[in-house]
Amino acid sequence: MLSKPKDGWTTVSIEDFESEASYLVDIPFDWLNACLTGMVNKVPITLFIDEEGSEVFIVSYYDVTHVIVDRADLPESITYRNIDFMDITNGIIEDIKLYFEDWVRWSPYEDTEEECKIRSVHLKKLIKETEKALKKEAERCNKRIFASL
Repeated sequence: MLSKPKDGWTTVSIEDFESEASYLVDIPFDWLNACLTGMVNKVPITLFIDEEGSEVFIVSYYDVTHVIVDRADLPESITYRNIDFMDITNGIIEDIKLYFEDWVRWSPYEDTEEECKIRSVHLKKLIKETEKALKKEAERCNKRIFASL
């Protein structure tokens, strides 16, 4: 779902949809917080992508995910009925874990070593909390998610 971040950019992919997300949104923290809130409160998650000139909103809940693209040259809306908020959350967690150090240093304009250490601790904690909430919700829904959870 998320490519390896490089110079403050990452590619977001959902099936055939792709978007280039800028560091102007703190993807790992903002998105994991949104997922955690969705899992705990059983509400839809909304993820925001700043493409620096256009915007994308991903809204996901049980059994459906909507991608709303606000580009002047090509506005569109895509619905995926086979992808739910647990799938989205799991994909985000797996990709942040896969490129963890790169996500710690997500912004091209920050961080000192001390700031990176603090960010790493907070990101690890948020991943664990989100994984726990996802596992609980998946069990409640009898949904199989990746074995690493």
